[in-house]
Amino acid sequence: MPSIDLDRMRWRVRLAYELGRLRLALLGMAPVALIAAAAVCVAHRPASAFAFGVATVVAGVVMLWYGRDPQRAILPGVAAGLVPLVLATCANHWHSCGPHGCTSLCVPACTLGGVVAGLAVASVGNRRRAGIWFWVSASGIAVLTGAMGCSCVGYSGVVGLGLGYGAGVVPGLMRRVFRRRAP
Repeated sequence: MPSIDLDRMRWRVRLAYELGRLRLALLGMAPVALIAAAAVCVAHRPASAFAFGVATVVAGVVMLWYGRDPQRAILPGVAAGLVPLVLATCANHWHSCGPHGCTSLCVPACTLGGVVAGLAVASVGNRRRAGIWFWVSASGIAVLTGAMGCSCVGYSGVVGLGLGYGAGVVPGLMRRVFRRRAP
């Protein structure tokens, strides 16, 4: 009988520990939830911004709860993702009109923001000599954060963000790969 009580006590202690970590992860993502709420309020497509905001917060909570490299990737990922979010939100309120009609600046802003975000994540990843899970986690959070604003013209803005992000992060990732192979 004592072993059953010991097993039950271990299970309760482990559950309390994991719930404590989950509470801290939820608290840690509260500022990102506020950013997502602000993005939903100013978005022209609030449903898309809401969906990407929920995905960002949920992914961030899981990464913070898990710890290790994904946990260390949250802050650089959110900071990098704020660039396309802000650029797309601002560009969505400006447009260019000519003799052939009006054009939105949202997709070019998303692409440019993606390049800057990719360069930022690559810079932090290379400086820290981070592992692949840092790169994957920071990239995911950066793209999800930026997508809240880049959904302004539909998914073409998100595709522009992804292409720009890839153009920014791939050179840094290649630098990491080739630096590792060098003697």
